[in-house]
Amino acid sequence: MTVQRNRCIIQWFVTHACDNGSSNLGGVNRIKGWWPDAVCVIALGLVTLAAAKGWTADVDLAVRDAVRAIQVTPIYWLARGFNLLGQGIVLTWVLSFSLSVYLFWRTRNWKIFLPWAAAYALTYVTIGPLKLWSDRDAPSSQLPNAVEFFNQQAAYTNSYPSGHVVNAIVWWGLIVWLVLKIRPVPVRLMRVAPPIIVFCTTIYLGFHWLTDNVAAVFLGLFLTRVVERVQRILG
Repeated sequence: MTVQRNRCIIQWFVTHACDNGSSNLGGVNRIKGWWPDAVCVIALGLVTLAAAKGWTADVDLAVRDAVRAIQVTPIYWLARGFNLLGQGIVLTWVLSFSLSVYLFWRTRNWKIFLPWAAAYALTYVTIGPLKLWSDRDAPSSQLPNAVEFFNQQAAYTNSYPSGHVVNAIVWWGLIVWLVLKIRPVPVRLMRVAPPIIVFCTTIYLGFHWLTDNVAAVFLGLFLTRVVERVQRILG
């Protein structure tokens, strides 16, 4: 029974991340209850607890050291470019808001802004407060205790969780939905590739610890499901 339940959970994560919205123009599949949301929240809580207690410090440090050993200048700057796929201003205003304005111009329906407003509000009230609360330095820090939470010595204390990864999950999900509202095109890659790329680049660049990104994945998936419930209002 436990194995079957675990398989169901894994199947949901794969289906949710790879959905291209082919079932309808809105790009939103049937949302089957709240249990996946609960899984994401519980997982986020467990990752946060483990990181705060230092239980994952050895893994985080090992990943940081391994990445430092393979950093080379050309790949570093290439990664900096790909990391823009999680840049909040670009995703929030240049892409998502612009597409929402265009759809409003076509439909004259003000409700088209509701998913954008929900995504903006949710990311604003979750990412920032978690960063301020955790007081965690980045892997690029030279402090010997940089991996620790509540680090009063840290010059940069906004590492946990990765805002870029959360943005890549939430905003690219919304961008796909908006694009499908304009024209039904194959956009599965647009939804899956940016979060994966940003997950890898932020670690390679030394911007975030592994657990920063793992926590961001669970937070991003949870917020995406909330935004999708708003999208259902529009069909």
